[in-house]
Amino acid sequence: MVEHVLTRSVRDSAAALDAIHGPDPGAPYEIVPPSGAYLEDAAIDPRPLKIAVTTQPILGSSVHPDCVRAVEDAVALLEALGHEVHEREPDLDDPDEFSRAFLLMVASELGADLQDIRRVPGLRVRRRALEAPTWALALLSEAFSAREYAGALRSLERSARRVGRFFQDYEILLSPTVATPPPAIGELRPSRTEELLLRSLGVFGSGRLLKAAGLLGQAAEDAFAFTPWTPVFNVTGQPAMSVPLYWSSEGLPIGVHFAGRFGDESTLFRLAGQLERARPWGHRRPPMRVAPPGGDREAG
Repeated sequence: MVEHVLTRSVRDSAAALDAIHGPDPGAPYEIVPPSGAYLEDAAIDPRPLKIAVTTQPILGSSVHPDCVRAVEDAVALLEALGHEVHEREPDLDDPDEFSRAFLLMVASELGADLQDIRRVPGLRVRRRALEAPTWALALLSEAFSAREYAGALRSLERSARRVGRFFQDYEILLSPTVATPPPAIGELRPSRTEELLLRSLGVFGSGRLLKAAGLLGQAAEDAFAFTPWTPVFNVTGQPAMSVPLYWSSEGLPIGVHFAGRFGDESTLFRLAGQLERARPWGHRRPPMRVAPPGGDREAG
């Protein structure tokens, strides 16, 4: 995964990547540099593209009707612009294994981050200074062996190869960005029950206890119920973008997710620019929605 920027226009996203991309001496991985400026790509319509589309969750189990409608609307626009669209989806072979491996890697990286902090003179890692899920995942990283970590890495690499082969036949994969409309601010906080459970387990300071409690499986299920598509491309390293083409009856933007071939940001920027010109969104502003404080979230 590579952190980037959140913008209101394709132009700004392209200009930001132009400003920050480039060689990183000593980096373990490298991609072919672009042939020109991404800002120039954003102003050029792409040639007709072969695009796969799916609304079937790769990792989760359900998707909100608004998110399905957003993809159907995007398909109609793509076809009107001359692109070739087919219903297809990549096969991960074992999505449950992918989910567990992904969360194990996240927990391990988080544990390593906290370890690095402890090495800084004058800094201490305090349990109550962190959100309960963050502390719990960091503890969980201590319960897995080097063999389990290496096994998770190999599992994710196998999945990346399967997805890479899928993109030999298609240039773009279109899906919903997430499985539900935008949640209210604070809606994704753990419920009071979940918070108390995590803090109670975290007090003991034992990753093995958290492992025995099945925290990794539950965390994977919760995370991927909301994001059934995007984690795949965190693993493969392929460029992807969320485009707010569709708006719900409540005035909320419903993003659609376009993933491209490895190292081919240029095609994504050309497509994004074309879509923005066909259906501008920068002038639209969604209403502010804040979840009420306290109380348990509904399951499901």
